Amino acid sequence: MALVLPTLTAWTSSRLTAVLTAKTQAEFTSAFDAFFARNVNVVYNGKQLSRDQYQAQLLSQSSAAVEEQGASVSVQGQLDVPGDQGQLSGLVGLFYTSLVDSKFLVMGAPAESKVTSSFNAIIQATEPRPQSNPRIRGYFDPRRVVTVNQIATDQALHFTIPAASVNSSSPGVTQNPAWGAGLNQGPFGGRFGPGPVRLDPLETNPHPETFPGNGEFGAPPVVIPGETIGEDTDTKA
Repeated sequence: MALVLPTLTAWTSSRLTAVLTAKTQAEFTSAFDAFFARNVNVVYNGKQLSRDQYQAQLLSQSSAAVEEQGASVSVQGQLDVPGDQGQLSGLVGLFYTSLVDSKFLVMGAPAESKVTSSFNAIIQATEPRPQSNPRIRGYFDPRRVVTVNQIATDQALHFTIPAASVNSSSPGVTQNPAWGAGLNQGPFGGRFGPGPVRLDPLETNPHPETFPGNGEFGAPPVVIPGETIGEDTDTKA
């Protein structure tokens, strides 16, 4: 019974995802070797890279990087042009985004970066078929990427404060979807900083003080905190 190999686009998408979502450097190296030929020709953002340089570049964008803890890949578009060997060779173009979570926390939330990329590859059957072994099951896929031209941008995303870190039941804390859960933006909105400070009525003293004479003796004296009205405070006299 002959096995049907995955299509060029399915193979490219799955192999690229395996590279970027590898959890350890050993898994990353294994996935990279199963995807790219040993003498792959690489152009990355207009610059010629060696295989080792390109491997280090993809490693920094994967979850196997030292400072990263996870990655998710989403392929938005794909196109293939099969070669003269059918699905064994051809051209493949992918457009994908990758979200990478860092191990480092910012205000309790992991920092996140987004890679947006156009990945164009030439695929050929370069690997020789190994000797058959009845103890080993599975299919053999001789395809590898021999040429890749990739354009990519790496953008750091703004971190989000987890809603669980803010107690929405606390006095003065309101839930406003436009500004984020659990943040009190004040009457002037978050762009202008917090709202005015509202003092307790005991501190503002809303009731006017009364003085003898009902104003017949002119304006009342200025009351300075810590001073006593009607007593001589000059100790030198």
